Amino acid sequence: MSASKTKTKRIKDQYSTRRTVLRLVKDLKPIAWALLLTAIVCGGNVALSVIAPNYVGEISDILYAYSKGTPIVEKQVIELCIKLLIAYAGTAVLSMLTVVLMTNVTSRYYTYGMRVRISDKLQRLPIAFVDGTPKGEVISRMMNDVSNMSTTIHVIIELFISGIIKLVVIVVMLVMINVWLALAVTVLIPFSILLSAYIASKSEKYWKKYRAVNGKLYSFVEEDYTGFDTVKAFNLEQRQSKINEQILQEYGKQIQKSWWMSGIVQPIVALTNNIAYVAVCLIGGYFAISNIVSVGEIVEVILLAKMMAAPLESIANGMGSINRTVACANRVYKVLDSAEMPLATSEEQPLGKGDVEFVNVNFAYDKDKPLIKNLNLSVKAGQKVAIVGPTGGGKTTIVNLLMRFYDVDSGKILIDGVDITQIDRNKLRRQFAMVLQDTWLFSGSVYDNIAYGKADATKEEVEQAAKKAHIDHFIRSLPQGYDTEISEDAGNISSGQKQLLTIARAYLADRKMLILDEATSNVDTRTELLIQRMMDELMQGRTSFVIAHRLSTIVNADIILVINNGSIVEQGTHEQLLKLDGFYAEIYNSQYELLK
Repeated sequence: MSASKTKTKRIKDQYSTRRTVLRLVKDLKPIAWALLLTAIVCGGNVALSVIAPNYVGEISDILYAYSKGTPIVEKQVIELCIKLLIAYAGTAVLSMLTVVLMTNVTSRYYTYGMRVRISDKLQRLPIAFVDGTPKGEVISRMMNDVSNMSTTIHVIIELFISGIIKLVVIVVMLVMINVWLALAVTVLIPFSILLSAYIASKSEKYWKKYRAVNGKLYSFVEEDYTGFDTVKAFNLEQRQSKINEQILQEYGKQIQKSWWMSGIVQPIVALTNNIAYVAVCLIGGYFAISNIVSVGEIVEVILLAKMMAAPLESIANGMGSINRTVACANRVYKVLDSAEMPLATSEEQPLGKGDVEFVNVNFAYDKDKPLIKNLNLSVKAGQKVAIVGPTGGGKTTIVNLLMRFYDVDSGKILIDGVDITQIDRNKLRRQFAMVLQDTWLFSGSVYDNIAYGKADATKEEVEQAAKKAHIDHFIRSLPQGYDTEISEDAGNISSGQKQLLTIARAYLADRKMLILDEATSNVDTRTELLIQRMMDELMQGRTSFVIAHRLSTIVNADIILVINNGSIVEQGTHEQLLKLDGFYAEIYNSQYELLK
C-alpha cells in the first residue's frame, strides 16, 4: 500500500464514527457532575412515568367492578387519583428540570468550552492554516458545527436514559402483566431499532457533504459582504447572485437528502408502534373477554404500549442525531488536531541591538515550487534595508520568514546572533513594529486603535504618536476626537487615514526593528512627503525593512536588495545599483519613464 493511501486510511480511521463518538464522550468529562445530576433526574422521570399506568389500571378495575355491582371505596379511589396526579405532575416538573439542566450545561460549559478551545487553537496554528482556510469556513466550524455538537449531550441522555432504560423498564412491566401481551408489543422492536440504525448509518455521508457545503456557503457570504464595494463597482451583482444560487442549490440538495434519510426513521418507528398498539387492543380484548387478564391490566398495557413510542423515537432520533453530530465533530476535531507551530527549544532572546542575518535560507510555500533559494544577507543594527522586485518574487516572503509566520525549509535566520527558531514567537515579534499595505483596524475608538501598539500606553503617548504621524489634527476634527468610534470595516474614515493610524500605532510601539510594506501607498503626494520625513526620523537607530514598489521612496536606503525569483540578483545603494545598469536600473528607469 502506498504512503498516501496509508495516510488516507489512518485519517479515515481517526475520524471514524465510533472513534469520534468516544472522543465526544471523553470531552464530556468536565461536565460529568451535571450529566450525573441530569441522569438522576431522568431516572426519576422514568420511574414516575412508568408507574402512572399502574394507577390508571387500578382505577379502571375499580370502575369496572362498580359496573358489575361492587361498591366503590371512595378513600381508595381518592388515594389512587392523588398518586396519579403526583406521578404526572412529577413527570412534568422533572422533564422541565432536565431541559433547564441540559440547556445550561451545554450553553454555559460544553459549547462555551469547545469554542474557547478552538479559539486558543487558532492562536497556535501556523499562518499557512489561515492562508489555506477561508474565514467563513472557520466561522462555520466554530459556531454552527459546535452548536450541533452540543446536541450530542441531549442525545446521550435521551438515548441511554430516557430511551433505553425506559424501554427496558416498560418491557419488564409488560412481561409481569402478561407474557403474550408483552410479546405482541415487543416483537417488532428489534426490527424497528435495526432498521433505524441501518438508515441512520446511510445518512452519515449525506451529512458530511451537507456540512462541507454549509462551510462553503459561509465562506461565500463572508467574502461577498467583505467585497461589497468591489462587487458594486464592477457591476457583478448578477454574477455573484448566480454563484450564490448554485451554492444554495447544492446546499438544498444535500440537506434534502440528509433530512430525508433521517426523517424516514421516525415514521418507521411510528408504524411499528401502531401495529403493536392494534395487536394489544385485539389480543387484550380477547383476553379480557376470556377473563385471562383484568380490564385494568388491559388499560395498563395499552398505556405502556403507547408510552413505548417515545423511547423508540428517542433511540431512532438519537441514531440520526449522532450521525449529524459526527459530521460536525469531525470538522471541528480536524481544526483541533491540526499541527501547531513548533515551540522554541530554548529560552534565548535577542540582545536588543537589531543585527539580522540570513544564512543559506531556502523556502517554498509549495515544496514543488522553490521560492527563496540560498538567500544570504547581513544587516547591521540601525540600517535601512529596502526590498524591491517584481510581484511574486519573494519580497513579502522574506518578512514572513523574519517574523516566523513561516519557518525556513533549510538554513537559518539570526537576530543578534541568535537563531530565531530558538526564540519564543511572542518574544520575537515584540522586537518588531509593522506598517502593512493592507491596514487592519478593529471596531473601537481611534484612541484604542492607536494604543493597540502598546498595551500600557498613556494618553499623552498616544497623542504624541498621532502627532508624529501627522494625524493629530485630523483626529481632533472628528466629532468625539480620540473617542470617535471606528466602524467594523473602518468605512467611516478614508484609506489614507487608516494608513496614518497604523503608522501612529508603529510610532507608539517604539520597537527596535521596523517593517514597512509600501506604508505610504494609500496617501496623497503631499501627505506622503510628510510621512516619509517622519518615517526617516522613526527609522533612525532602528533596523528597518522596507518593501517598496515605488523606488523613489527608498533611494536613501543603506542597502537595497533586488529580489527576483526568490534570489538576491543585485545588492547595494541606489547609486551603486544605477551604475550597474542591471535589473534595478531597468525597474527604476521604467518607473521614471512613466512619470514623464
